[in-house]
Amino acid sequence: MLKETRIFMLLFAIFPVVDALNGFVLSAGINLPVGIAYRLVCVAFLVVQIAKKGFRKNVYTILSVALIFFGIISLFIQTIVLQNDASAMFYDVTNMIKFFLWILIPYYVYQRADQWKESSYEKIFLAISIFFTLGLLIPYALGIGNQTYEASDAGYKAFFFANNDTTIGFIAAATFTGWYLFKQTKQTKIWTRVLLALLYLGNLLGLLLLGTKTGIVYGVVLTVVLLIRFFFFQKRVGAVAKWGIGLTVATVLTVIVIQGRTFILETVSGLLQRLTYFYNLYNGDLVRFITSSRSAFLDSAFQSFTEGGNLMTQLFGVGFNQRVATWGLGDLVEMDFFDVFFSLGILGFLATLALLLFFLIVSFKKRSIYGMLCIILVCYGAFAGHVLFSALSSTLFGLACGGLFLQKESLCEK
Repeated sequence: MLKETRIFMLLFAIFPVVDALNGFVLSAGINLPVGIAYRLVCVAFLVVQIAKKGFRKNVYTILSVALIFFGIISLFIQTIVLQNDASAMFYDVTNMIKFFLWILIPYYVYQRADQWKESSYEKIFLAISIFFTLGLLIPYALGIGNQTYEASDAGYKAFFFANNDTTIGFIAAATFTGWYLFKQTKQTKIWTRVLLALLYLGNLLGLLLLGTKTGIVYGVVLTVVLLIRFFFFQKRVGAVAKWGIGLTVATVLTVIVIQGRTFILETVSGLLQRLTYFYNLYNGDLVRFITSSRSAFLDSAFQSFTEGGNLMTQLFGVGFNQRVATWGLGDLVEMDFFDVFFSLGILGFLATLALLLFFLIVSFKKRSIYGMLCIILVCYGAFAGHVLFSALSSTLFGLACGGLFLQKESLCEK
């Protein structure tokens, strides 16, 4: 494996550790830009290595370059039209760097697809899964860290920075770990399988500790889907092995429910109380309740975009700082497609949509675990946001898209 590939693996395997460290530093009141410095190093590495390798003349290259071009041009035009000062421009550049991560990472992998082994790329996701789990469970065991929701006992996120971002991280980690566990059923030693099973349980416990409704529901649905797929559609494992694994799973789940019933009930109870609070707060408005006020954010953002803008801002967007400074309730819709539309304008939105459609088409063709992760993350971003403009989630999404160029095995059993 090339040295630069090892550097890539290290940079993007440890990002959960960096995110937790960044949260710890901020919690301690230390003004040290750990996260920003790390992202700059990652982007600089990707840009240099991509430029050294050169660009292939194909549709994928055109779509990727076009989106980065529109992003940079948008920043330039917004700075002039909106008369942004240095601090506003820095804020917009910081957010755009996060956005560029999911574009640059897969293109780097695409350029070097023939140099990667699938097993090596899988280790990145396994390392990410391990770091997320340990980063949450160790502080929890030590009794330190932060709650998921401020001024509330509901949920726990240790020192991870943002609730939605961390939930996305655990959703991706659990999905990959669960798939890898059943994929390796007959290819690894028993202790390796036991460790993978413990890691998967750690992912599920992380989703439960976080206490977000999406994370808890996803963990339950994922486990049911994986078990159904294993018992009814996995043909490489015999009936005796399936019965043995089934009894083991049932026994472990029973023990967990019995021993941890108090903890589970307290966690679910806290979540239900929070849901009831918001339902009453919204006066029974189901649309606002289901969307967590995103419908109200969207109405306010559309009003600001149509009434306060001009042709240039509609074509190239109003960036990020302007929305925070002047848009009030609509400064962040928390639905990625709309946030792209308002921040990068019509042209930026079309360029983003074109590249996402490319990845989705490849995902449906490959039908691999990376394709599944791409679809899950795009759907999450469309309805709950925090995928394309978050450093943590953007990195995960970029790694999933990069895997599309490596994975050959179909999710469908042969």
